[in-house]
Amino acid sequence: MSLAACIRPYQPDIQQGNILNNNDLKEIRFGMSKQEVLYILGTPMVIDPFNTSRWDYYYSNTDQRKREVTTRLITAKFDGDKLVELLGDVDLSNVQNLEPSTEDKQHGGTVITEPTQKEKGFLNRMKIFKRDKS
Repeated sequence: MSLAACIRPYQPDIQQGNILNNNDLKEIRFGMSKQEVLYILGTPMVIDPFNTSRWDYYYSNTDQRKREVTTRLITAKFDGDKLVELLGDVDLSNVQNLEPSTEDKQHGGTVITEPTQKEKGFLNRMKIFKRDKS
């Protein structure tokens, strides 16, 4: 009975918001239009209806195994249609020298996997009788 109390059921990691990786932040330049920022960072989590010149990008990742939460907040401020200020949890004054973030490493590139479909037929799977697929 006491052993059953030690076993935790599987709980998936929870990601919320925009994935804000450093490679995307390196592309941001002051003077960009709202459309260009939207293309690079995606749709903001919050656009204040009373102040449309401020966009907030928020990202949260809850690691259930380690029981820790990592968050990231980037605020883009515009003057008319031009980006004039970036505020956030990372040092955005030196955006060009940002190191790759964990999100860059997890979501970058293409992952190629082997097919998972089983081969049809018992004899084919046992390699006793192999049909040529050409």
